Amino acid sequence: MVSLKDIYNVKESTFNRLTEDQDFTTKQTGVNPKTGQVSWDVNYTTDFDRTYKEIDEAVKRLQDLVAQEKDPEARELLMMAKNLRNKFSRYKRRKS
Repeated sequence: MVSLKDIYNVKESTFNRLTEDQDFTTKQTGVNPKTGQVSWDVNYTTDFDRTYKEIDEAVKRLQDLVAQEKDPEARELLMMAKNLRNKFSRYKRRKS
């Protein structure tokens, strides 16, 4: 059986870059020799630092939106996002 990596001339490091930002890890557990079907174990993990950074980025984007639009609803969303960021920060500290 021909590998897609061989067909498209893709290096293994390309796949590593694609998955390193994901909240899961995979491990190949088997290959069916007749069909070529590959079995995988997937372990989901939560990266608290990455989650906090993404919430913080959302807060910054909402701050820009509020500055541009002067919209009360956007301001309310910004306050909710800031509260979420603060609550998540406290939660993250308790888990660490």
